[in-house]
Amino acid sequence: MENQISRLSIIPLTSLFDSLPFVRVWLYISKMDVTDAIKSRRAVRAWTDEDVDENSVNQILECGRWSPSPLNSQPWHFTVVRNKETIEAMCNDAKEGAFLKKAKVVVVVSVERKVVSEKDAQNEERIKLIDWLAEHEQYTYAAAIALGYMWLAAWNLGLGACCVTIERSSTYQLTGIPQEQEIIACLALGHILGNPIPHRELDRKSITDVVFYEKYGNKEKSNH
Repeated sequence: MENQISRLSIIPLTSLFDSLPFVRVWLYISKMDVTDAIKSRRAVRAWTDEDVDENSVNQILECGRWSPSPLNSQPWHFTVVRNKETIEAMCNDAKEGAFLKKAKVVVVVSVERKVVSEKDAQNEERIKLIDWLAEHEQYTYAAAIALGYMWLAAWNLGLGACCVTIERSSTYQLTGIPQEQEIIACLALGHILGNPIPHRELDRKSITDVVFYEKYGNKEKSNH
């Protein structure tokens, strides 16, 4: 597929901010509009035999690393799997995902269910807030957002990706991910085989079917 997606260029500007400790500033330049990326993105389940280079994988992981999280806890972990036998074993245990074995890279996303720093542990109110966030599964959702960011980053690089549900019990054994972490899913990556069919407007639910105002079910906009 001829790639119409421009590569993401990341230019460090740290030299301009040497006097500001703890600050790292990056300028992101891309010709691809975020809305275009979201609307054109596809779940790709067919890949060529071409390997995905390390630089591309690192750019994708970087976008996951920069995604938002509650209290900037950054609870996610990304386990990169390239071993073909491991990928095939993950595929065999998945209920739906026979295509996974053709992926060149699989990024398993796991998350700490609750993140408490040494500083947090000394603050009772902070602990209560963290417990409340964990009760509402905000750390889990943050990992899902990170996966989505990486998916868009892969698409921006002209790579095909798909979020795949994997069997947790066997994946813990295959990857060595600690049982204390929750495995969210994995992102399968590779070079796109063929030409993915673009989304059609008629394939999406109408905006009026999913958006309400002030209260669920109310489709009338209020006057402010």
